[in-house]
Amino acid sequence: MTVPESDNETGSGFPVPDDLYRRIVDNGSFGVLVTDLDGNIVYVNPRLCESSGYLLDELIGKNPRIFQSGRTPLATYRDLWATILAGRTWHGELLNRRKNGDLLLERIGISTIVDANGETSHFIAIAEGQWNQPPSQLMGGRQIATDGLTGLPNRDALIEKLGEVLTVSHANGSGFAVLYVDLDGFRSCNQSLGPIAADQVLIEVAARLSSAIRRNDLIARTGADEFVLVLDGTLDKKVCGETSGRILQALARPMNIDGRLLEITGSIGIARYPLDAGNAEDMLRAAILAQADARREGGDRFHFFAPEMEAQANTHLDITSQLRHAVDRGELRLHYQPQLSLSSGQVIGVEALVRWQHAVQGLVPPGAFIPVAEETGLIIAISEWVLREACRQAKEWQNGKLPPIRVAVNLSARHFRYSSLPETVASVLAETGLEAKFLELELTESAIMQDPAKAIRIVDRLKNLGVHISLDDFGTGYSSLAYLSRFAIDRLKIDQSFIRDITTNPVNASISTATIAMAHKLGKIVVAEGVETEAQMQFLRRHDCDEMQGFLFSRPVPADDLAVILREGKHLSFGSEPEAVAENTLLLVDDEQNVINSLRRLLRREGYRILTANSGVDALELLALHTVQVIISDQRMSGMSGVEFLSKVKDLYPETVRMSLSGYSDISMVTDAINKGAIWKYITKPWDDEALVREVRAAFRLARQ
Repeated sequence: MTVPESDNETGSGFPVPDDLYRRIVDNGSFGVLVTDLDGNIVYVNPRLCESSGYLLDELIGKNPRIFQSGRTPLATYRDLWATILAGRTWHGELLNRRKNGDLLLERIGISTIVDANGETSHFIAIAEGQWNQPPSQLMGGRQIATDGLTGLPNRDALIEKLGEVLTVSHANGSGFAVLYVDLDGFRSCNQSLGPIAADQVLIEVAARLSSAIRRNDLIARTGADEFVLVLDGTLDKKVCGETSGRILQALARPMNIDGRLLEITGSIGIARYPLDAGNAEDMLRAAILAQADARREGGDRFHFFAPEMEAQANTHLDITSQLRHAVDRGELRLHYQPQLSLSSGQVIGVEALVRWQHAVQGLVPPGAFIPVAEETGLIIAISEWVLREACRQAKEWQNGKLPPIRVAVNLSARHFRYSSLPETVASVLAETGLEAKFLELELTESAIMQDPAKAIRIVDRLKNLGVHISLDDFGTGYSSLAYLSRFAIDRLKIDQSFIRDITTNPVNASISTATIAMAHKLGKIVVAEGVETEAQMQFLRRHDCDEMQGFLFSRPVPADDLAVILREGKHLSFGSEPEAVAENTLLLVDDEQNVINSLRRLLRREGYRILTANSGVDALELLALHTVQVIISDQRMSGMSGVEFLSKVKDLYPETVRMSLSGYSDISMVTDAINKGAIWKYITKPWDDEALVREVRAAFRLARQ
């Protein structure tokens, strides 16, 4: 089937304009649906919306599987695809389901649409007839209880079978388990593979699930990528766990689909009768809640149902309901956390953070409602309110003669699904009168990685407005450095999970310092999040981090409190360390204070600046605050041994000269540390004063080389 072009001619020779074709289809008494080659719905006419019960917005972009009832035989779909892929029109009957759940028998014609080059560009389906009849009269008098694609029992058959299993279990006092299996990331897999290959994946998954359970167990397909297994007579937690583990392993094996190797994982929720529920529907609900918990932890795992999951689900539902009205009721608030220069110590910007001032519950923490907002799509309305309010407040501060600062606003990954985002930002800037250079938009790695090409285009358009762009939570996701170099990003924000133990964890310290060096090479500014101690701040300054925010200076505060900070010129104080003294600094580490005192008396006459600590943790804190050349550490200390401490120091501060002084030692451990360069010299207790002084002098000479 071809699509007529503008002013094309009909067979009778009369020209027919495009808008007439559109009016004919829109006003026809038959339902029409068009999909692209990936199976995404791109057009439906009003008649199809009316007969299916769906709104237009609920169908565009979806897959036609949304109509499947699970009662059309698999052979019908196979015949359908074989016919249309051969270039012919398929005519047949499909037993579909309306939005309200009612069954609808439709006679449908499906064919291809070709472009001007004769290449298939779309599929078109036309409903040639529809009948509303009881299920017993449908499909030639046969009541189909199987899923048309996989041949497995469908949801209706599952509920019926569950009722039977429950009755038997109740009568004989036994139990059973329900496993709810949902494939991780199947939607994106479906989009990338197309409908035909995606169906092949589901068929293969059904086969693998069937092979992972016993012959007397039940397996059903209840949704697009949702399967339910009933382990009859199985109540033991260990057995359920072993079965779930076997299923996950079976799913994880690479599968060959049309010459492409795919890896699929799943999330499994487990509910057990009679421990978790007393009827079929509640058993399913319990398993679904457990599966959602497994999915939240990253998928590819199984979780057992726990009673608190029910409470969490109810809380989630309650939050969703009330959050819908939070903007209209004026319940949202903004708090602002200062961002400071690590060169001058001055406040140079703020991050706007939303809070929910609930009328009854009081201040609701972001962690309790932001995930719900993301999941439900309410984050779009909330984020746009935050953007408008933050820009308005920044302009108000400027009008009040406060120092002009940059205000940063977080964008949800959902925003990058809309190409109109730059127009929204431009409109808010025009409405509030804030210059674009004072606005920074923070995006996450997940936002740019979902569709990098589209995200790049949107970011470029935002940059053309003159706003700043920062990449939030850097290092916690899966960003590609190749993509990073292509994005017009001004700032990288190192996630607080790396900053939290930056002075004691060599791995996170290395990641942070490498990020700083890489960002500077790319011409970008680095901001450290979650800085809470002076030691963390000084470590970051020593490694040339540009900016910071965190509780060390200020928690997020209301607008009026932030105005006070700006008006009074509050800033960071870095202190000072005389360079001449810093060049001769010795750190003594021992958990016995009398040893520390003896060493201090002995070495004080040498003119060294002496720092002391009673544990490895305290010593690492001092090293972040001060420049140290030589370290003398005891070996046997609580919490962290001397070798462990000096090994960390070697990674964090390789320029130091490290000595171990101890009356107890594991020779093999010390030897290994010396061989790996963690220890320069090992001296036993009790020590010879003159010999120890000579070794310390030699250590400082080595440090100066």
